[in-house]
Amino acid sequence: MPRRISLVVPSFAVLLLAGCVTVVSPPSSSPSSSSSASSPSASPSPAPEQFAPGAPANQCLTANLSVSVQEASASSGHLHSLIVFTNNGPECALSGFPSVQVMSSGVTMGASSEDDSSASPTVVTVPSGGTAVALLTSVNIDPDGGPLGDACVVDHGSGYDVTPPHSLSPISVDDDNLAACSNGAVWMTVGPVTAP
Repeated sequence: MPRRISLVVPSFAVLLLAGCVTVVSPPSSSPSSSSSASSPSASPSPAPEQFAPGAPANQCLTANLSVSVQEASASSGHLHSLIVFTNNGPECALSGFPSVQVMSSGVTMGASSEDDSSASPTVVTVPSGGTAVALLTSVNIDPDGGPLGDACVVDHGSGYDVTPPHSLSPISVDDDNLAACSNGAVWMTVGPVTAP
């Protein structure tokens, strides 16, 4: 019959062995709220720009355009300026009539421009870094209404809001002491966008 051997371990040895044991908690089976909170959330992509009906294919995005208004010439009782659209994005297209409104400290002043019905719009391809232009004709109303006389109540604005053709968002152009008919008389006409 085999002999049974009893092993006696001193209590101080048990304490030493216990000090060498590392306890690891088992992974939780339920998802951790902290891990889901720390995972990067996908930011929503911006909605595509909306345009008015009739916009050409590959319409220039308003965010990619910058605008200036440059004096060009004068004729009997009228002032002529060029609205210059510069494309700061990839190649795109513009077609139609921009809209021009005089502003005073962020508030519209008087009537918006009317389209020049004698001109027909075409599609203009604007390369990256390129420009397209539109002719802005204004009645020379300063200082007393000019050819419009009493039909125009003259005031002065701080710049233009120019809305590209088919766009729904204006682009601001500063122009101090800009004469405008503040009572609603139409004194500006604008032609279609053309190649420069």
